[in-house]
Amino acid sequence: DASAPVTIVEFSDFQCPFCEKAFPVMQQVMKEYKGKVKVAYRHFPLDFHPRAQKTAEAAECARDQGKFWQFHEQLFKEQSDWSSL
Repeated sequence: DASAPVTIVEFSDFQCPFCEKAFPVMQQVMKEYKGKVKVAYRHFPLDFHPRAQKTAEAAECARDQGKFWQFHEQLFKEQSDWSSL
């Protein structure tokens, strides 16, 4: 909700296991405070995660197609499937 009074700025890396652990917490916050909180996602790909930069770029392509949040969700839900390839 763009008019929500509180903005959470999340700096995250799609390949980071700790960011993956934060994902369900952020989903819960967004659900519990619907209309009161909005999230501004910022890419923070870490150098030691070899796929982080490319997944961030792919997420921006998804954003161009109006699918950023769906892609974001899939990347974290399936992180163990793609991050160790």
